Amino acid sequence: MDSVLSGAGRDILRVVTYNLREGGLDGDGVETGTGAIDISRWEQEIDLMGRLEPDVLCFQECKYYDRNDFEMARRTGQALDMEWYLAPSDSHGSHLMTLVNPRYIEVRRFVPDAEEGKFHHTLARADLVDRRTGWNFTVLNTHLDPFSPANRIREASWLTEYGARDDVVLAGDLNSEAPGDPAVTSWSWLPAELHSRHRFQNPDGTYAGSDRRALSALLHAGFRDPVTHLGFPSARTVGYWSPTEQRDFRSDYVLPARGMAPRLKGLLVPDTDVIRSMSDHLPVCGDFALPHQS
Repeated sequence: MDSVLSGAGRDILRVVTYNLREGGLDGDGVETGTGAIDISRWEQEIDLMGRLEPDVLCFQECKYYDRNDFEMARRTGQALDMEWYLAPSDSHGSHLMTLVNPRYIEVRRFVPDAEEGKFHHTLARADLVDRRTGWNFTVLNTHLDPFSPANRIREASWLTEYGARDDVVLAGDLNSEAPGDPAVTSWSWLPAELHSRHRFQNPDGTYAGSDRRALSALLHAGFRDPVTHLGFPSARTVGYWSPTEQRDFRSDYVLPARGMAPRLKGLLVPDTDVIRSMSDHLPVCGDFALPHQS
């Protein structure tokens, strides 16, 4: 597995997104900040990220990472030898973190709330420079509303302005399937009380298929889906964890804007039994050619 995951190479830019699930932390003391806290999942996740060798790393659900003077945020950055930037979320404490490899990436500007409170979680914008080539580019890290398709399409509408750019990558847990993904032929696997999170609701109150408007809006604006537009193999990122949502589908994406899409040279979703045990999401890695290789 290591031969597949590691060795990203310094002749490419590797962008990785990963939803850690509760920050990788477990135990009775997590929510209260007292008592026993189990960090074994976090340790596995950090080991995996180290083997992936990202240049830019986008985390979601960094819960409790702001406690005790950002103890877990600092610990995470130190463990990965990366500079870290926390973007606070007012919803469930599901903060975002953007980390960069300082040997190769310089941060020109970091905006922790690029849409000024309009997202269920937040939108973090990192304006970056590749030290190897002097190339300026931007990585957007977000976690769209997990509970409301209507909110997701609203959030996507704030992202569409970036879709035609030649220097932007959108990464994160978008909580939506893409228009070209397989249609859901039966909803018997999903409890009725969870249909509102996934399905399109008709004006008469009945439900239709999966609500993919958020991804549709992003792709229409110019973002390119590595699978449906660029021909990379499709791979699920969720659907193996919760007993109430046992269906493989995509929720996590590395989406290049239109002008950035030709630079995407590789897409990887690491998936083993061990990696599935770490979180309810799998990481997604996108490898981009640097300017001198175009």
